[in-house]
Amino acid sequence: MSGKSRKKSGNSLARRASRTLLAAVLVAPAVLVSSPTAQAASSDARALPGRFYSDGVNIRNAPRLNATVRGLGYRSHRITVHCGTPGPLETYWWRITNNTTGVRGYIVQEHGGPSSDPGRC
Repeated sequence: MSGKSRKKSGNSLARRASRTLLAAVLVAPAVLVSSPTAQAASSDARALPGRFYSDGVNIRNAPRLNATVRGLGYRSHRITVHCGTPGPLETYWWRITNNTTGVRGYIVQEHGGPSSDPGRC
């Protein structure tokens, strides 16, 4: 193989590698950005209106009784229930958005929920 053809094939390989790298750099952020949006859209498709059954309901950042409280819910607040999930000690939790305050999190089933089941998370 001559030095000229070796140089040509090396340049071609370098160009393909740089195009592949460029494509990966351009596509990866779009995938990362669209994934949470796609997940939110699929869970929002089955989201239902709901309500709190009492005042001062803890909205937690995870479906556990020892999770951090992100906010409080009251009977006058309106909520959207996205899905349900079992928790420890035979508890069942709703993943909600408090539409009155904007707080998102989890509430125990006994303290609020939708009129019908939106499905599991």
